[in-house]
Amino acid sequence: MVCRSPESALDLPLIGLSPGTWLNSDDGMLNGELAVPSNVTRMSRAIKSQSRDGIPQIVYYHRGVGSQGGIVDRVFMGAVGEGLGDAVREAYSFISTNYTPGDEIFLIGFSRGAFTVRAVAGMIGTVGLLTKKGLPYWPEIFKDVTHAHDKHYRPKEPNLPFPNKPRMGPAYREELWRRGMTDLDAMVKAIGVFDTVGSLGLPRIDPLVKIGLQRDQSKEMRFYDTKLGPNIENAFQALALDEKRAAFSPAVWERPPGCRTKLRQVWFPGVHSNVGGGYDDQEIADITLAWMMAQFSPFLDMYDDYIIQQWEENQAYYRERRKKPRPWSFGKIYNSSTGVYALGGSKTRTPGCYYATDPDTGQPTDRPLEDTNEYVHPSVRTRFVLRGPGEEDKGDYQPEALDDWKLVVEYPDGERGAPEIYWKARFKDRNVSTRILPECPLWRVERRLLGMDPEMEEEVMNPPPTSRRQRRSTLGPPP
Repeated sequence: MVCRSPESALDLPLIGLSPGTWLNSDDGMLNGELAVPSNVTRMSRAIKSQSRDGIPQIVYYHRGVGSQGGIVDRVFMGAVGEGLGDAVREAYSFISTNYTPGDEIFLIGFSRGAFTVRAVAGMIGTVGLLTKKGLPYWPEIFKDVTHAHDKHYRPKEPNLPFPNKPRMGPAYREELWRRGMTDLDAMVKAIGVFDTVGSLGLPRIDPLVKIGLQRDQSKEMRFYDTKLGPNIENAFQALALDEKRAAFSPAVWERPPGCRTKLRQVWFPGVHSNVGGGYDDQEIADITLAWMMAQFSPFLDMYDDYIIQQWEENQAYYRERRKKPRPWSFGKIYNSSTGVYALGGSKTRTPGCYYATDPDTGQPTDRPLEDTNEYVHPSVRTRFVLRGPGEEDKGDYQPEALDDWKLVVEYPDGERGAPEIYWKARFKDRNVSTRILPECPLWRVERRLLGMDPEMEEEVMNPPPTSRRQRRSTLGPPP
């Protein structure tokens, strides 16, 4: 609970964080064993308890879905998304309980946690933030929101939170406000997610659905779509270029016409947990963490040296195992297509070429997403051009997701000027509007991390134009 003195006029940042499936790294342990922390956990540790102005930065950390119980419980809960509704309800309730007008709301999540925080943001956009008067009715309101697209839904309590309530929509929302049950002016200052997955943010594994092990909770949880709402000021997503599990297709955001949200979505090398963190080799996760920290640094105060400490810990991991330290962007890409998640088959990701999903059915439509503001990170270029290691360190890095794209490096003002770097579509017959994927710039936190590897820093900052023959890596293969 947040306590304020009556004379205090501080507007507090409220920070909700939710890690990925099976991850409960807030205490450093997973069922009695030392856990490799996700990037959400590491973000929570990087955020200072107070800003430089002495304002408390209040963090709410929700345990990962499937983070408790034995291995069977964790596999089952993680695969079917058991507990997702509870996670959304609890995170929203925390924010509503502690919110005072003027406070700033920040949401950060990975995997199922990414779904959770996106759902919370969607809840705020749909019904605002419930006041003390409205919170007692939160369970019933939650049901009404989650069934907004169910034409056959009949509420068990037709007179809660008020008599003769209509279906969830503008009239419902306005009546909540009229009765003093909600604050419709609450905004999400920034939301950051690592690789939201599934057509609507929730993976569906068809073989499990058919045999009844994955109940169609998607019907209950499909209450938001991939459009950004006007209640979100800033939205950031780190995406895994090399994830191939079909059930883990990314939920890419789009800005609808008139939306003023500042949106950045960036593709990184690696699979789902390379980008979100949690593998033993955290080198790629360090790069994505630095990027996300950079996005939030204008709003939150963080420890400046935290990302360097994380890099040094990963270097120590190499030394402990008598492995040669890897260059920046050459961290191990793991094979994620194992266990229960492999049952859903494989599908190469398609940057710039995703389509809208019908929130009523959960099925893709033929309308391409527009205004997705997608970028490719420089770490993809260096790993590709310098022939870094492929998945499980086998062969050279050849991202199938970019087979239909051509890397272009140009110096329009001569080689003394700044390069223009982008990926240009080779295809001409796809019904999509994206034909160019720019390389995103490196922010201060990222440049500081890159500076730990001077040789690679030169490769990143001064690449040869693609009109020349691409040079081979002099950095050597991984040990």
